Amino acid sequence: MPSKGITNTTRDNQTYEGYLTEPEGDGKVPGILLIPAIFGTDDEMKELADAWAADGFVVSVPDIFWRVMPGPTADIEKAFGRYNAFDVEQGYKDVEDLLSDLRANPRCNGKVAVLGYCFGGRYAQYAAARLGADAAGAFHGTLIESELNPLPPKSCPISFHFGAEDQVIPMETVEQIQAAFAGHDHADIAAHDGAGHNFSMPTKDGYHAGVAATSRQAVLEAFNALK
Repeated sequence: MPSKGITNTTRDNQTYEGYLTEPEGDGKVPGILLIPAIFGTDDEMKELADAWAADGFVVSVPDIFWRVMPGPTADIEKAFGRYNAFDVEQGYKDVEDLLSDLRANPRCNGKVAVLGYCFGGRYAQYAAARLGADAAGAFHGTLIESELNPLPPKSCPISFHFGAEDQVIPMETVEQIQAAFAGHDHADIAAHDGAGHNFSMPTKDGYHAGVAATSRQAVLEAFNALK
């Protein structure tokens, strides 16, 4: 997939790095704004983004933690440290700017989904509910339950996936999210037996190849509605 490092610019003209990958060819396709896990935009996130690009999307992966500690990290203490120091309200503004930038990308057809891995789940939900994102997906997305009012429009495809044995996101939380979306026409809020946290991330403890494939296919089908 054609890919490159990019520079993102905020509404205040501050700049930070990102990664952009797109399918072969020059036709217009939907966009995916991919908000990574607490480890940041590491090689794993870039490979996952490339796979989404191969499915026919232009994918932007921002260095979302740039204001706290830029760059990827494999150090779990540093990762949680910057997660705890992250300014949520500022993060919402950055996501809003990133959505606008991706919509304006020459390859984008004007429709953008937001996809969250772990940390990114909250921002996928917020973007669909409040920022006009055209679809949202998440794998073991945290703190989605904190953004259930308002819900995204009932026409907005939603595909959130959790592990039934996830110690980070208990089933009570998953059930709360499922109940909130019970009347939503295009929402799939799934709990997968045998899976814990990080089931979608091949290099992390907890990876579950079967659940990763099943849940990814469901998100892909939701996002394909934007084509």
